[in-house]
Amino acid sequence: MYRLSQARAEYVLAVFALYIGSLVIVGARWRGFIRALGGDAGVLRATLATLGGIAVANVATSTRLSGEVCRIALVRTTGRVTWRQGTIAAVWDRLSELPPIIVVAVVAVFAVPDIKVRARTPLITVAVAAAVIGAVVLTWRFRKTEVSAVGWRERLTLDRIKPGLIAAGVGYSTLLWIQDVLRLTCAALAVGVSVSPAKIAALSILAMIGGLLPSIGGVGPVEGGLIGGLVAFGVDLPTATAVTAVERAVSYAFSTVAGALVVFLMGGRSLWTAVRSRASINHV
Repeated sequence: MYRLSQARAEYVLAVFALYIGSLVIVGARWRGFIRALGGDAGVLRATLATLGGIAVANVATSTRLSGEVCRIALVRTTGRVTWRQGTIAAVWDRLSELPPIIVVAVVAVFAVPDIKVRARTPLITVAVAAAVIGAVVLTWRFRKTEVSAVGWRERLTLDRIKPGLIAAGVGYSTLLWIQDVLRLTCAALAVGVSVSPAKIAALSILAMIGGLLPSIGGVGPVEGGLIGGLVAFGVDLPTATAVTAVERAVSYAFSTVAGALVVFLMGGRSLWTAVRSRASINHV
């Protein structure tokens, strides 16, 4: 608690500003795919819808599907977007993150030799297990849908998603991950810790994996991954906890409160009912 109270305000503000920037990046990226599919939504609308979706995902259990449904519902309140356009655009929005994720994961590998020997094996085991589980889940989902390759091309409307748009989406996603690395760096600097880019990349991957594990908004797995990773890199536990607290105060606490306000102002109870019904239909 003492280390947190001594956090440098300029770096905390930088964490906050970078997070706001990440929301705009995602909003602009998603809007590009929406427009390519024939929909129309402004960057501000897409950004606010993204924030609202994050808030819903933060309080939903085990799945982020409700968050995706919420942001589609929000962008439809004033934008000219159909459910189909919003959904397909959201899928492409997520797919565009895969290339930079792979790059960040490769960079993170260079941090492995710096991990304390006792912590190295458990962390590698967790990473491998998460990759295997992810592959199994994806394979199961694809088999469950029983859709051919032609069917997937039709569902994703590949004829309307041009290579240039995909490249732009990957570019936005690259900026998003650079922001993520910078945000974690600033969170560490706020409490006087300097962490190398490779280690920050590893922490970003651990946080991402934690967010995918069954939990309410990643609470528990994300914090555990960040604290465990920092300790493995030689940071003492109180300092690692303070770094994580600075980061999660913005990426979880702020996003939940601000996003809930967005949801309330843009639809409230009726929107929540629509999200629940749509999520239940998609889950079947």
